[in-house]
Amino acid sequence: MSLHASSSHHPAHAVEVKTPARLHLGMLSFGVPGIRAYGGVGVMIDRPGVHLRMTRGRPAMGDRFHATGPLADRAVAFARSCVEAWRLGDDAACTIEVVQVPGSHAGLGSGTQLGLAVAAGMRQLFRPTGAAAGPDGGVRFDTSDAVELARAVGRGRRSCVGVYGFSGGGLIIEGGRLVPADRATADDATRAFSPLLARLQLPAAWRCVVFGMRDTLGLHGDAEKQAFATLPPVPREISAELSRIALMELWPAAAEGQFAEFSDALLRYGLLAGKPFEQASSCLPYAESTAHLIESLQAFGTPGCAQSSWGPTVMACCESAAAADSLVERVAATDLARHYTTLIARFDDQGAMVREIPADQALATGSP
Repeated sequence: MSLHASSSHHPAHAVEVKTPARLHLGMLSFGVPGIRAYGGVGVMIDRPGVHLRMTRGRPAMGDRFHATGPLADRAVAFARSCVEAWRLGDDAACTIEVVQVPGSHAGLGSGTQLGLAVAAGMRQLFRPTGAAAGPDGGVRFDTSDAVELARAVGRGRRSCVGVYGFSGGGLIIEGGRLVPADRATADDATRAFSPLLARLQLPAAWRCVVFGMRDTLGLHGDAEKQAFATLPPVPREISAELSRIALMELWPAAAEGQFAEFSDALLRYGLLAGKPFEQASSCLPYAESTAHLIESLQAFGTPGCAQSSWGPTVMACCESAAAADSLVERVAATDLARHYTTLIARFDDQGAMVREIPADQALATGSP
């Protein structure tokens, strides 16, 4: 854990875990032999994140694990993965209440954040580290924590932006990992993760407006695997230009708080990162609408926008809360409001948190 360890290693009876959400701005490379794949740029936002509560002990219905709420079955599967990965034994059993989770297959990283959240709760319940809580009562995570949790639940097979964002938030650049010629995946216990190259906290005044397309799912599952299997390699010149934009424009502008320069670099990075994936993404039912939204946001004077992952979520960076409010009001007065929901988020600068809670609070239901 990132905080100083305490002398107490007693297992908690009930815990609460909260995570940020992840926006992926695009990969640096893919498919070129000898060149690292899946590296890229992403950023964490404070909502809509994962919020869950976990209570140690065998559920009343007799099963070893029981979960309620959205993606309950996935939460149970992640808990079982932890038992297997950490050899926790037959006594490891709990009830999981998924209070909140971002929509699946929308570009918000819900699968990774849910998996890591469950793993964090399982570790606190059954393998306590003795880390001390901070002023807010929660324990946070460092990079090694996030990698351990990701291995346990099988996340980070391609991008690791969400893994590293779980431990500290921020704007993230990852380097990608070397993939065998047959693209086989190494065993979870030994496979290499894409290394974290840099992390930076964005200015506190900046805001992110998140546009979610109503009743629409992004590419996922077998269709996504098929897309990666058939996509042509990313040309080296595109990877080189993406790297230049990320390291020489986007990053310095963020570090200096130069909003206009950051916005311009963000737009160009996102558009260029999408080029190698056009063969698959242009066939998606929301492709035209996404392009129209990004063009409209530019016309509204908000150039710092990009699609997250395969979409359909689109982010727009605003210099202040007032600017974000103004953008939302402007969009609400247009036909775009029929197709998109809007949410204003802060750029997350802390990552996920786990804290011990009273058992009766864990059993409560309701919104976070």
